[in-house]
Amino acid sequence: MDLSVIIVNYNPREMLRACLQTLPEAASGLQYETFVVDNASRDGSAAMVASTFPHVHLIANTHNAGFTRANNQALRRATGRYLLLLNPDTECHPGALTCLVRYLDTHPDVGAIGPQLRNSDGSLQHNGRLFPSPWRDFLAVTGLWRLHPTAFEQRIEFGRSDFDQEAEVDFVMGACLMVRREAMEKVGLLSEDFFMFYEEVEWCWRIKRAGFRVMYVPTAQVTHHHMGSVRQRVWAMSNRLLLSGLTYYRKTGTPLHPLAFLPTMLIGLVKNALVQVGARVKRLLRRLRMR
Repeated sequence: MDLSVIIVNYNPREMLRACLQTLPEAASGLQYETFVVDNASRDGSAAMVASTFPHVHLIANTHNAGFTRANNQALRRATGRYLLLLNPDTECHPGALTCLVRYLDTHPDVGAIGPQLRNSDGSLQHNGRLFPSPWRDFLAVTGLWRLHPTAFEQRIEFGRSDFDQEAEVDFVMGACLMVRREAMEKVGLLSEDFFMFYEEVEWCWRIKRAGFRVMYVPTAQVTHHHMGSVRQRVWAMSNRLLLSGLTYYRKTGTPLHPLAFLPTMLIGLVKNALVQVGARVKRLLRRLRMR
């Protein structure tokens, strides 16, 4: 088996359907298997997969096991030479997965790889970043990066400005992340210390520490309907992102890293709470006007 495609799903049924429909052309010429791990969706996603895509290996959880643990459920059963984490809110372009597999076939020192991502409207979605730092997160959460966005992106966030060129990077987004089996066997599965967010960052960190390279390859393209999977609970997910950031620094940094991140996390939590309160007040005022 060339490739094992793993999709963890929580509710976006129609996005999942569209994602699965793109796989045959995206993986043309490959022997591949597909796993869908459904985290107790309430929209009939699991039933749709079972009836419409009978060839897919469906793992239907009775509770939300979290993104990381659900991926590991499928990774333990996968048989492919390469392992692809793919979001249900993606649509792979024709030949995209074949391109990534062929690249890994000819670059044995590469442990993980990601494609060029496109937004729903076809515009570029930047992929392939430098590892996070507490300073970068402070600038992002406070909005200070807007004072000089070009410098922030080129020097702190991505380390480059040309996303049409192949590049060695620190990590690629987990929306579409392909990993060599030998790399996974060397570093282990995703860390279940993360419920979701930052798990792919920490995985790439371990892969690079094991001596493999991580590459961004723009000749493969995937549309990513950004935040399509978590839009239903945006406030809770924003808080989860901050808490996962703290876990990341505890696992990868010095003792000073989580301490340096704590003020940023607190600012972010307060900011999210205020925005949520504001949204509730707006809804209440709207109801009062209607009455």
